[in-house]
Amino acid sequence: MRPSMPPTSAEFTRSVILDYIRASGSISRVELARMSGLTQAAISTIVRRIIADGLVVESGYSESTGGKRRTLLELNASARFAVGVSLEYRRLTFVVTDLSGHLVGRLSTDGPRETSPRQVMENIAERIEPLLAYLQVDPELVVGIGIAIPGPLDSSLGIVQGRLPTSAWTGLRLKDMLEAVAGRPVVVDNDASCAALGEYWTNRHAAYEKTVTATVYMAGGIGCGILTEGRIFHGVSSNAGEIGHIILDVNGPPCPCGSRGCVGLYASPDAVVTKAGRDPDLVKHLGLTLEADEVQGDFRRLVRAAARGHGSSHQLIANAASYLGAAVTTLANILDLDEVYLSGPGFSDAGALYARVIQDTLDRGAFMRSIHPVQVKMSHIGPEAAALGAAALVLQRHLTPHSVRESARRRPAPASS
Repeated sequence: MRPSMPPTSAEFTRSVILDYIRASGSISRVELARMSGLTQAAISTIVRRIIADGLVVESGYSESTGGKRRTLLELNASARFAVGVSLEYRRLTFVVTDLSGHLVGRLSTDGPRETSPRQVMENIAERIEPLLAYLQVDPELVVGIGIAIPGPLDSSLGIVQGRLPTSAWTGLRLKDMLEAVAGRPVVVDNDASCAALGEYWTNRHAAYEKTVTATVYMAGGIGCGILTEGRIFHGVSSNAGEIGHIILDVNGPPCPCGSRGCVGLYASPDAVVTKAGRDPDLVKHLGLTLEADEVQGDFRRLVRAAARGHGSSHQLIANAASYLGAAVTTLANILDLDEVYLSGPGFSDAGALYARVIQDTLDRGAFMRSIHPVQVKMSHIGPEAAALGAAALVLQRHLTPHSVRESARRRPAPASS
């Protein structure tokens, strides 16, 4: 896959320099020249232009080493803003971030459930302007809206290809519809990929630091966002990273995807709650509702009981984590990872339990463990990871477009619904 602009172009060079500044936090012109291989004169010209554009400011001076102190550069965080939206069946999460990806404000509302897609798009558009006004963010400085949604989808065209949130969304031109009603540029990607990008962007990683990173994202299902040199790895059809559909047992129960024995059937919150529902004593003891709309609430009850030392609850969570650990080990072996992040609302209460079991599984089973460890880390950006990542998706395209990579194949767009 090639970058979205020729690596010899002025736009590419400007994008790379901005990425160095973003990832470094603060950096001098001398350091930029050393890291990029460009001359001091070339760096001075680029920096002068991006300061004039308001994207970068001079923020102070470096420590003296005996000579003249160097002027430091950093992003002008208030120069641009982005809106990120995580679209789940039960919940809509809005965030506004500044140019550095830091959270300015958030809003959570009920999810779309059975509401028509067009009405949902209109509701999203109607909530954005009041949110910006409440946060005192100039609407003219907002560069776009990012949408994180469960897959499968065509991210390059912004078309939903699966049946989530409901079957009414299948074939929906989400990007085009929201742009029409919101009047702003829109980008769309898988929620797990967004979560991975949000982790990368807010942790100030630069593309040169790590070759491959992975973030396991758990909400209703389980997905994985994969980044290569800071770019989302989409695969051929923009649907890479479906760790929830790694097959653990070829003779296992049927999965809606058409296979049998997939990870999600054993490790997801839905799977854990379903299994708990087969134990009447446990249901009664914890007050589980076993209602479709209350899966996350029931899952939290199980996790909290497990944390208090409740035996059967702890065993359910530990078993689910061991299945996910097997899938994460497979992922680590294929990609030769040195760290894996756990992200999303499914880990917000259960993260420590899952992390411990997955780490033990990796320590025993990762093929490269004699060469280097594989560390499991909890996401630092919390349950709003997908929404924050969707905002980062917008910022990446605006600030560092060299690090954007589209899927390899753009399929013909289905008819809109």
